[in-house]
Amino acid sequence: MENLDAVYDHKKYESKWWNYWMDNHLFEAKPDRTKKPYSVVIPPPNVTDRLHMGHGLNVTLQDILVRWKRMLGYNACWVPGTDHAGIATQMMVEKSLESSGIKRKDLGREAFFQKCLEWKEKNGSIITTQQKRLGASCDWTREAYTMSPELSLAVRKIFVHLFEKGLIYRGERLVNWDPKLKTAISDDEIEMIEMQSQIYHFRYPVEGEVDSYVTVATTRPETMLGDVAVAVHPDDERYQHLIGKNVVVPFVQRSIPVVADTYVKMEFGTGVVKITPAHDPNDFELGKRHQLPMINILNEDATLSDLCPEGFKGLDRYDARKKIIKELKALGLFEKEESIKNSVPYSDRGKVAIEPRLSKQWYVKMSSLAGPALDAARDGRLKFYPDSWKKTYFHWLENIQDWCISRQLWWGHRIPIWYCEESGHVTTGMDDPKTCGQCGSSKLRQDEDVLDTWFSSWLFAQSTFGWPQKTEDLAYFYPTNVLITGPDIIFLWVARMVMVGFETLGNLPFHDVYFNSIICDKDGRKFSKTLGNGIDPLVVMDQYGADAVRYTCVSLSSIGGRVRMSPSDFEVGRNFINKIWNAARFLMTKTNGIALKPLNEVSLELPSKWLITEFKHTAAAVNRHLEAYQINEAVDKVYQLIWRSFCDWGLESAKLTLDSHHEEAREACASALFYVFEGALRLAAPMMPFVTEEIWSKIPRHPDFKPSKSLSVAAFPEGEEIPGFEEEFHKWELVQELVVGIRSARQQAGVPLKDKLDVFVKCNDATRLIFNEANPWILKLTSTLQLEAGSDTKRPARCLVAVGRGFEAFVPVGDYLDFDRERLRLENEFKRVSKVVDGMKAKLANPSFVERAPPEVIELTKGQMSQMEDQLESFRKNLEAISN
Repeated sequence: MENLDAVYDHKKYESKWWNYWMDNHLFEAKPDRTKKPYSVVIPPPNVTDRLHMGHGLNVTLQDILVRWKRMLGYNACWVPGTDHAGIATQMMVEKSLESSGIKRKDLGREAFFQKCLEWKEKNGSIITTQQKRLGASCDWTREAYTMSPELSLAVRKIFVHLFEKGLIYRGERLVNWDPKLKTAISDDEIEMIEMQSQIYHFRYPVEGEVDSYVTVATTRPETMLGDVAVAVHPDDERYQHLIGKNVVVPFVQRSIPVVADTYVKMEFGTGVVKITPAHDPNDFELGKRHQLPMINILNEDATLSDLCPEGFKGLDRYDARKKIIKELKALGLFEKEESIKNSVPYSDRGKVAIEPRLSKQWYVKMSSLAGPALDAARDGRLKFYPDSWKKTYFHWLENIQDWCISRQLWWGHRIPIWYCEESGHVTTGMDDPKTCGQCGSSKLRQDEDVLDTWFSSWLFAQSTFGWPQKTEDLAYFYPTNVLITGPDIIFLWVARMVMVGFETLGNLPFHDVYFNSIICDKDGRKFSKTLGNGIDPLVVMDQYGADAVRYTCVSLSSIGGRVRMSPSDFEVGRNFINKIWNAARFLMTKTNGIALKPLNEVSLELPSKWLITEFKHTAAAVNRHLEAYQINEAVDKVYQLIWRSFCDWGLESAKLTLDSHHEEAREACASALFYVFEGALRLAAPMMPFVTEEIWSKIPRHPDFKPSKSLSVAAFPEGEEIPGFEEEFHKWELVQELVVGIRSARQQAGVPLKDKLDVFVKCNDATRLIFNEANPWILKLTSTLQLEAGSDTKRPARCLVAVGRGFEAFVPVGDYLDFDRERLRLENEFKRVSKVVDGMKAKLANPSFVERAPPEVIELTKGQMSQMEDQLESFRKNLEAISN
């Protein structure tokens, strides 16, 4: 038996065990029909990313499930990978080039693309290195990349398939436009920033009427140059007379109609809305309803286009705004401006306000793809954890819009579309065409745009296993079991993966979706670079270790929702790891030289039987919680087993036997302790793999467990295989109640630990026999000189009372306690708790609460009320005791 170091050094052991796992290929998975597969694909982070706390939580949750299933004997395959991150990577490379005075267009497309490849090779593995440091037990031989030849083939295949099926088309619609990067961007690349803005009120003359105007209000007056109508509510009596007439747009002198539409809110602003279909999503829809023209007044860089009048062409949008206000004032058409707070959409990458802009882009028709994805969630084949996200999923799919898949970038999968310069024919295919399929001309020009990054990552569940090839991996590992991701990409990624899974392979890409919590600071604000409130997991890993970060993240995070976290929280994780380490050192020292035997070959004492049964219950509960994705509950069960059950009760109770000279009893006690401790390490291994592996490698192997080369592939306790002693378990629970009650009374009275008291217990004969059997441990654990128990036990004078199930324990503390002060304290506590109990009773008696509250909330309330009623009974007994 090797000794453990005095202190756990995470830096020493993390690198040691990571190298051991890799050298022994413990996480690699190949198809094996003799084993049941369990497969997961990692949500591929951008190659530009560094590990943040959201990644840390997400990776840890996946790793716990994968390690758990691997230990249960599944052929666990966790596929890692990264996303080429079109916009982010292009920005990083352009920034790097500009520092040397080079612009992208100076290089040309091919040379710039090569620079992106070089940048990715140099910097693209940062986050995967950091994931490994966290302990991610992926099959790293399978590391995927969305721009690899294999995954690029899958992207090409799905594009060609959808195009030939008529589901990909080119159209002119409104997009989110980044004027700095000069590309369309997706909704997830937009950040809503609250800021102080101005809302401007100005007038449009009514055509053909002297001194007749309508007043509109907007935060973006520069867009007036693209107005094609003004709208009023059809029931607004103020403007009934104007419907069907025209008003005149100043500067361009464009005559535009006044239309009626229920979209307009009569009570908001002036009740008149200017309509600019090419620059506002709501106006775009209204423009389509009323068949209005679309006038794009913005260039790619958000300067005003040639469709604007002289004096405005080429102006930056904000300079144009100032000039328009000035000119409106000069014309006497400006009324007022007001300061307001509003949320402005900013490009997360470009860091500029985006513009809704009419643009010709490539789209995927989504309505036909949405049907199977909806059906799978409706009939329960696809499950969400928490289930509440199903409503969001339904709402989006039932109101789905076509997907803009083109981006005006050079880095990414170039759209496989070629235009014939002679016939105009459009063609695509799995191979680049050499000639036009219609006229035979070789004058072909490929589309300049690249595909949205999500167009490659939506295939991640199947492309990483070889699709579109019919591989053995794909047949064995697909569909995967669970996707763990954030709820913020339920539309952008989750729903799209489901749709393309059905479209390509006629099956779900995964059966379960687990939405991890959103990490926030202690004030409930989501971590962000802007606020500077984030926690760097690399910093806390340096300070506390990977296991502490893993434990803390998961223990605080329930399914979905938001979790508040501060750097000091990681001390809890470190303390737990130190507790496990010290427990191992104490156990190894205390049992040195004692031979371990199978449990069926030794005579176990009462505390050992309780501890083994507690381990059995915990193992069953941990598996049950993990199956239900209640991962934080599983972690808490392990914590309670190790800290409370094993350390506080198991080791403390065992000292009496281990310090004795009874060799057979010492062997039995040590065998039970090592059986439970090794079992606890197995339960904790998926959650804290490094510290448990190091301890497991040093402790003696218990003969009841099958050997293995690493704890990471050892058998995970399930509960059924563990012996149970239910009768003794309940006996020791009663003993624990007595011990806790006596300790509490001593502490309440301030009795020093060295002072031993006599304790008197009033109970029935059955309980008396239990206490008599456990007498040596009760005396040891409570610093009691003598315990007297029986049905005719009298309450002594000047004592405190501990009340338990079927007993009253009288602890004489008269020499230590100020009874007058204690009486006052008990009376105040009795009043306080009584009010709380009365409130709970009223709540449970309220039909409205009972009908609306979830069953678990009602049960929790009942349980809390029962505990408080027990407290009241204890207060009554103690008041009675000290009043006589």
